[in-house]
Amino acid sequence: MHVQHPVLDAIHADADRLRALETACVEERRLTDESAKILRESGVMRLLQPRRYGGHESTPQVFNAAMHDIARQSSSAGWVTGVVGVHSWHLGLYDDRAQREVWGEDPDTWISSSYSPAGTARPVPGGYELNGRWGFSSGSDHCGWVFVGAMVLDEDGARTGRMLHLLLPRGDYTIDDVWFTSGLAGTGSNDIVVEGAFVPRHRTHDVADLYAERYPGNEVNTAGLFRMPWYTVFVNAVVMPLVGMARRVHDEALAIHRGRLAVDPSKLPHPASLALVAEADGAVDTAYRILQANAVEAFEAVTDGGRVSLGTRQRTRRDHVAAVGLAVSAADKSYQVGGPRSIASSSPLQAVWRDVHAGQHHAVNVPDLANHEYGTYLLTGAPGTIY
Repeated sequence: MHVQHPVLDAIHADADRLRALETACVEERRLTDESAKILRESGVMRLLQPRRYGGHESTPQVFNAAMHDIARQSSSAGWVTGVVGVHSWHLGLYDDRAQREVWGEDPDTWISSSYSPAGTARPVPGGYELNGRWGFSSGSDHCGWVFVGAMVLDEDGARTGRMLHLLLPRGDYTIDDVWFTSGLAGTGSNDIVVEGAFVPRHRTHDVADLYAERYPGNEVNTAGLFRMPWYTVFVNAVVMPLVGMARRVHDEALAIHRGRLAVDPSKLPHPASLALVAEADGAVDTAYRILQANAVEAFEAVTDGGRVSLGTRQRTRRDHVAAVGLAVSAADKSYQVGGPRSIASSSPLQAVWRDVHAGQHHAVNVPDLANHEYGTYLLTGAPGTIY
């Protein structure tokens, strides 16, 4: 499924540089300044951003292709592209006052996140007082703002059951450097710490409203892109990079054997290994295609003025976790095919293989809840908690 866009052309032009910088990202445990500069100059973080604030207002399938192609060169850059780039779409759902505060002076301002409701929001006049610590905020070193999740407290300090997403500027939080990991080591996914910050109401969004597609930003951002369901867009940000990484593992395994064949054309791998090569190629290709097909279907629905059906939303979530499994399977088979050379500490094959497995552990990528609820939906038609 070929996708074209000037941003993709820019990414392809810098592919070699991104690939060469991956080692430095891992060593620094964060996206390097040069890698971030490449992404910034390509415009990839503005693919889903409103045109009103300098964005391309493109399509989810273009953003999917960008995440895949970048992750195929650099796991760090690909992962950060996904989880930071999707926030340009998320902010487009917010009150225009929030959009203006972030992008009014610099449309290239980035936003990191940690959506888990790890904090508490106490109502105060005009907004909320926020406290908490959040983990896994990828790319946060290069971001000027952050989205976090929190549970609302009542007047007695008890949790009410309401969950908010809140948007804060860099001056209202600190970043705690805790990112020491075996995979995705170059993503700088550090902790966010907030102590008593005031968040005005226009920089908050009730998660119940988010799931019901009640978006304040629709007053100014009227394109179909900004009427898409939250999960339908968001889940791609944490799986399409894994598909690109799995393709890179496969690339590296093929390169090992092609190097042998260049020396001795008779050294074709064992038939069992050739079967694994084919299976891995099919798995990663299938993962890419189902994610893109679902993105196209959902986008076409809103482009025509309609809404994404419940069936499409449920199937998209099912296919998202299926794509994660396919990417991991492809990476595992390619790692096996790579042979003894795969285990060298200098081998990108084993490094990216670890990145795929690390990304598999993202909370949204765990299949148990998604598959359980999809099975329930098939039998009862009930949407469950997944939208």
